[in-house]
Amino acid sequence: MALDDFGGWPGLLARLCDGEDLSADEAEAVLTEILGGEAEPAQIAGFLVGLKVKGETAEETTGLVRAMVAAAEPLDLPEGTIDIVGTGGGHGRRVAALNVSTMACFAAVGAGATVCKHGNRRASSTSGAFDLLEALGVDIEIAPNRLAVQVAEHRIGFAFARTFHPAMRFAGPIRAGLGIPTVFNVLGPLSHPGQPKRQVIGAADPALADRMLEVFRIGGSTHTWLVTGDDGLDEVALTGPTRILELRDGAASEWTLDPTDLGMTLAEASDLAGGSPEANAEIAHDLFAGRERGPRRDIVALNAGAGLVVAGVADGIADGVERAIAALEDGSAAAVLESIST
Repeated sequence: MALDDFGGWPGLLARLCDGEDLSADEAEAVLTEILGGEAEPAQIAGFLVGLKVKGETAEETTGLVRAMVAAAEPLDLPEGTIDIVGTGGGHGRRVAALNVSTMACFAAVGAGATVCKHGNRRASSTSGAFDLLEALGVDIEIAPNRLAVQVAEHRIGFAFARTFHPAMRFAGPIRAGLGIPTVFNVLGPLSHPGQPKRQVIGAADPALADRMLEVFRIGGSTHTWLVTGDDGLDEVALTGPTRILELRDGAASEWTLDPTDLGMTLAEASDLAGGSPEANAEIAHDLFAGRERGPRRDIVALNAGAGLVVAGVADGIADGVERAIAALEDGSAAAVLESIST
């Protein structure tokens, strides 16, 4: 339905200002108009701020995701493909970000999973996923049809948000100009163009994880972990326990993952420092060559192990971590990188 069917911009913005929630169809209609280049900058800004002040609901987010995916370049992925990604916002990333989830993708594929990660360059951190990939020699500008072939052949691929969501050019400048987190920070991990049904998603805010769980439930997720690490990390943590919200075939559960239960030693945040894309690339090469066997290997193995669980490759997190460590140490992860690097 078109936005005018719901009262147009004045009516919907007034409702947001009154604290009234929108339906999924209404939210979808708003973003469809934005992504179609039919909205004025003031309307876009008003919508984003109004939604943030009111607080986004799972139903609104579901509608926004539908609009994002409908406007995206299509991507056909093999059955069982997973994503490992964070929403951002974790502490410490502005100073020395370690691209854990991106490195974990290579370990997970080396251990038998099929992975297609959806992401972008850095926003506020020192190194974003696609900054690291570029430093590793991966073609981040790969065309959608070629990416589909790559994932089918090599079981790994990286969907660059800028390539797959070109319509975001209408909202991107306004989002950047606001200078505050908006619903688009959440839509990234939820709007994978290939819509995999298995994923590990890091959310620094537990309340955000709760809302995302409902979105994945509505979307028919097969197996999803929403993880909030110690001290607000958007990944499985090694500095302390991690809250896991698990969704499997529509059934949700919550539990705590403590790395010491897996025989790992807790680390200090300083032990897990990364830095620039080039620094992260050097760390990745050391990891994939089996030269790094300290805390950075352990946190990558934890997150890759989680991916192996949702992929159905590992029977549980202990098995997943063991398989991930083996892939890092026996050259399997390095071979995965070599298969797609230029």
